Amino acid sequence: MDILRGERLSEFSPDAAEYTSSIDSDKFLIPSVIKINKTHMLMLMKKGIVNLDEGYRCIQALEDIPKDMIMSPKLEDVHMNIEALVIEKVGESVGGQLNLAKSRNDQVATAIRMVLRDFILEIASSLNRLREVILKICEEHLTTVMPGYTHLQHAQPITLAHHLLAHHDALMRDGERLKEAYKRVNLSPMGACALATTGFKIDREMVAEFLGFDGLVENSIDAVSTRDFAVEVISDLAILMTDLSRFSEELVLWSTQEFSIAEMPDDYSSTSSIMPQKKNPVVAELIRAKASKVHGNLLASLSILKSLPYSYNLDLQELTHSIWDSCQITLASINVFKNMLEKVKFNKERLMELVKSGMIMATELADTLVKEQKLSFRTSHRVVGMLVKRALKEGKSLEQAIKEDLGNIIKENTGKSINVSEEFLRKVLDPVENVKIRSVKGGPSPDEVLRMIKERWKALKNDDELIMKKRESLKFADEKFSKEILSLKEVIKTRK
Repeated sequence: MDILRGERLSEFSPDAAEYTSSIDSDKFLIPSVIKINKTHMLMLMKKGIVNLDEGYRCIQALEDIPKDMIMSPKLEDVHMNIEALVIEKVGESVGGQLNLAKSRNDQVATAIRMVLRDFILEIASSLNRLREVILKICEEHLTTVMPGYTHLQHAQPITLAHHLLAHHDALMRDGERLKEAYKRVNLSPMGACALATTGFKIDREMVAEFLGFDGLVENSIDAVSTRDFAVEVISDLAILMTDLSRFSEELVLWSTQEFSIAEMPDDYSSTSSIMPQKKNPVVAELIRAKASKVHGNLLASLSILKSLPYSYNLDLQELTHSIWDSCQITLASINVFKNMLEKVKFNKERLMELVKSGMIMATELADTLVKEQKLSFRTSHRVVGMLVKRALKEGKSLEQAIKEDLGNIIKENTGKSINVSEEFLRKVLDPVENVKIRSVKGGPSPDEVLRMIKERWKALKNDDELIMKKRESLKFADEKFSKEILSLKEVIKTRK
């Protein structure tokens, strides 16, 4: 007899069984479902709902189930497969108590949260290692001047450290979002049963504590119906992958011959099957594509939820795959990007060459005219714009244009006469000094960037400590549960 269908329904169609089975996604849940069953049974025993000897036999049978167990699609999911194995081992009169005062609905919601919280901690930890790599590169390039870009056009001089620190800070916020999401993930739905709890006097808090949760999803309908915690995490991962994709896109651009800013490592590049000179940044390219897959998972998850009535519907089963897929893609992308970035070589000479090749000092020229010639900024902006236009038309460098044309243009626009001194030129055209004077909080001056880097190292240390505390909390719950099982074993021994 099918333990799930019992006498209510005739045998399930094989194609329907295969179509509705969640076996592929459930492989992630096996250890958590085993632990949930053990914990729930321990609670039933402690509350006097299940006989100690029978309950302990169930727990022993659960402990014998391998974490890579083979599951039958005929039994639909991991929950029924595990129950079937227990019944096979200890008989239905004992193993048939396994699902007492619980449901697959609260059990699957709990198992998903347990696996997801582990993924969050692993992803956050890997993200911290990537941040560590970025900060080390920033320290190496505090004075490496480069063009800052807007609209992919040369804008103002900055440093490579300043630019890379912007990427770091985006990834740091990604970690903060995951930390916030963890609070809402690490709540236990167990005890909600199918949707309306149970008439048995169970202890939801006890189960939550043994499973390492920080509290309950209290409303029993909410507990089994919601997947907002998962959508929140997928959304966080989609943002993270977007940030990683933008960073990857820059490395792809910078490694082109046109930019020649960065050289990608050989072992993270490929060549062409026909063009022997090629060095293709394929890892960075794939990160861009894989970001889109996480974006797709987010949209799929929202679409699944948007029209579902409360409480549980099997539609929710389809969302689970999107969770694991997003977590796996993000974790792998972070790790491979970190390993690649450690080996990227940045071309300091080329960066300085780019800075000196165009009109990137124009903003500083406009600012200097305001400070030294007392022009309004709008007038100065117009004057410098005219100067740049004339220089480009006549093929002059900015330095040459300043010497030959700036005085005349200012005279034409304001009636004022100025003397362009060597000191004036030095201050305006020196890219290193240009960066140094931008010491406003958050600016590119080496001193200010160094201050920010030091602050980021402190934040990174705090984040590592928080992850360690979360892991220790889960480990403590495991150890407490194990002690309870050992104590129970001794009690049963003395009874015999």
